[in-house]
Amino acid sequence: MAREKGRFNPLDSENWETFWERAKMVRQEKTGARTGTEGEVWDKRARHFDHKVDGDEGSARVDAIMDFLEAEKVFSPGMTVIDIGCGQGTITVQLAARAAGVYALDPSEKMLQLLAGKLEEMELSNVHSILERWQEVDLEECGWREKFDLAFASMSPGINDAKSLRKMMASSKKYCYLSTFAGRKDKPRDELWEIITGKPFEPGDLDIIYPLNLLYTWGYRPSLRFYRHYRSDWFPLEEAVENLLQYLHLATSEEEKARKVVQDYVAVRQQDARFFHERDIYHGMLIWDKTVRT
Repeated sequence: MAREKGRFNPLDSENWETFWERAKMVRQEKTGARTGTEGEVWDKRARHFDHKVDGDEGSARVDAIMDFLEAEKVFSPGMTVIDIGCGQGTITVQLAARAAGVYALDPSEKMLQLLAGKLEEMELSNVHSILERWQEVDLEECGWREKFDLAFASMSPGINDAKSLRKMMASSKKYCYLSTFAGRKDKPRDELWEIITGKPFEPGDLDIIYPLNLLYTWGYRPSLRFYRHYRSDWFPLEEAVENLLQYLHLATSEEEKARKVVQDYVAVRQQDARFFHERDIYHGMLIWDKTVRT
């Protein structure tokens, strides 16, 4: 690792590339995540995720993203967008309403099916859906090098190291948007993860600190906003179990075993047939112009 006078140099990009790569390896080791399994995981979560993101708590975050993009004057007539890890398409349709064309990329077939339903409902025909992992995209073969006016990735596991970030920037003519986690508190999920895996939950590479510092060392000065998603509520026991199970698909492939663990956990902590779940999650949002560097 590069050092200056025997000390850590925070302005050396190689340091942050190494930190990010190590964080990815730690998360993969602790979660058991395997390359190429993203589609399977998100297929399982698709319906539940669609319900949550399209609800009030999800729509508020989407509004915050659109406000940020508007404030930074990213939108322009006739623009094209690539949405990396589009999921079920809640943000994709908002981008499509403002752009001439959107390429929506996701490794989950079921997520793209949900997107198709939204496009039909909103009568949008300017979205091209692509079933693919971002890591496997070849920009030259696709003709995507500097093709898009905006490269967009919201909470996408596809951008999880320096290589995938560089590819994202290479696909853009000008603007890039990236958001990911910036700290969170979710005690039930963390405790259940450790019960099931025997290891503490590790957010690892999916934290804004890595791309933010890496972009800075590359000479960019991205605009930064934080969005807080806080929710605390008492849930009926069955709903609480389903909510918690959605977070544990990477923890184990033994779904029935995981369900029993979650049911027991909820039952011990319930009060009057309800379970209290508090979540406090921050998202970091970055926008930068790739053509402007210090």
